[in-house]
Amino acid sequence: MDIMIQWAYLELFIFITVGLYTWLWIRSRRPISYPPGPTPLPLIGNFYNISDGDFLKPVRDIRKKHGDIFSMSLGTYWVIVVNGADNIRELLNSRGEQMLDRPPIYILKLNDSYGIPSASGRLWKEHRTFALNKLKSFGFGKRNFESRIIEEVEVFLDSLKGFKENPVDLRDIINISISNNVMSIVIGRRFDYDDPKFKYYIDLLGHNFRNLEVAGVLAFLPEIFTKIPGDPFGAHKLDDLSAKTREFYINEVKEHKEHFDDNNINDFIDAFIKEMRERKDEEDTTFTDKQLTTVVGDLFPTGTETTSTTIMWAILYLIRNKHIQDKMHQEIVDVVGHSRLPNMADKPHLPYCEAVIIESLRLGNIVPFAIPYYVTEDFEYKGYMFPKGAIIFLSIDSALSSEETFPNSDEFNPDRFIDADGNLHSQEKILAFSAGRRVCLGESLARMELFLYLTSMVQRYEFLSPEGQDPPSTKGHLGITRTPLPYDCRAVLRS
Repeated sequence: MDIMIQWAYLELFIFITVGLYTWLWIRSRRPISYPPGPTPLPLIGNFYNISDGDFLKPVRDIRKKHGDIFSMSLGTYWVIVVNGADNIRELLNSRGEQMLDRPPIYILKLNDSYGIPSASGRLWKEHRTFALNKLKSFGFGKRNFESRIIEEVEVFLDSLKGFKENPVDLRDIINISISNNVMSIVIGRRFDYDDPKFKYYIDLLGHNFRNLEVAGVLAFLPEIFTKIPGDPFGAHKLDDLSAKTREFYINEVKEHKEHFDDNNINDFIDAFIKEMRERKDEEDTTFTDKQLTTVVGDLFPTGTETTSTTIMWAILYLIRNKHIQDKMHQEIVDVVGHSRLPNMADKPHLPYCEAVIIESLRLGNIVPFAIPYYVTEDFEYKGYMFPKGAIIFLSIDSALSSEETFPNSDEFNPDRFIDADGNLHSQEKILAFSAGRRVCLGESLARMELFLYLTSMVQRYEFLSPEGQDPPSTKGHLGITRTPLPYDCRAVLRS
């Protein structure tokens, strides 16, 4: 009798095991309408393809085998990866309305889908429009904001003298300087470079962007896996960093509320508070304290990290290519001279400098993948079904590293954007700021900052490796953005 019971339990165990495996196998099979892709395994899907945490190389390798459009099983989601500049532009232009939303993945739910980049539907549309209009009213990206940036550039350049040509990692000081341009609009003031509290906050932002791999495993894990003791996926660290940075925004909003004057709207936070009070009687208003705090938390890092990272890549490439740095400097001297800093009116006359900036955006590859899109309505593209509920990854990297568009794409070559007559051309071929309705909110400001900072830096200083050291490595680290590995350089004042 005991043996029969044991056999019954064994048979039940075998039945459950086989049934579970069969269910997992069926569930892991690619839906027939999806684009082709690597074979998913039961339970883990295609996580084994990105097991090293670097999403960039696997996507390039899979593309070679399966083509420009392929699908992968990640966590509980099916992801469609789209490669190629033409595909990305056409998809965003022709199918943009069916894929405007953001997917409900863990990373994007940290703010409960508030803010702007992580938001969807009415919330996104209403607040992107509001933010763009209000920021522009304070000069965001406009020529009348140029003088404010140039003043900040002057402070930054003078601060470099303090290093007395000794080796230094410029990352933190550049972050603070660039952030001040956004701060002056969003909260109405700038911070000193040696302000300990602000330096601490900027350091937290850096850790968020450099150490959290949005394109990796954590983004697609079911939320229960983020609670595992020992924090194997970095979720606890992410929560901690997010909470600490949120304190800064909350304090700024609180201070603005305490000193709010309806007749004296000085910055974006003031403008939002005014709008919030005017709409307080609306039952379904989206202008809330939480939305304000989250939007402010979006504007600071997105208006800082990508621009400062591009500058760090540009200086790295100029150190490694001294002849390009010399050519850039000579063009500045010929057009601007030494008596004043470059301004935006000089930009049409400095095509090589602009080509250096564009090539830095391209080869720096700062945001290799756009924030994921979410299909809200079935549609077909190039014979493939993009079903409702699918997540779309747009590979900006595929556009920036295209050998067809940019021969020898792994080389730093600004001349690829200069024609036979010395004029700038083909700059529209890069998608560094994405495209479509979700295009980067701060593109105009970023382009202005990149031009004013880099031309002024090269005009005043020569950037070199520390004596006796090799040039900095071109290897990058992929977190939320792709950043250069930390490096020191010497800023030598030009005579």
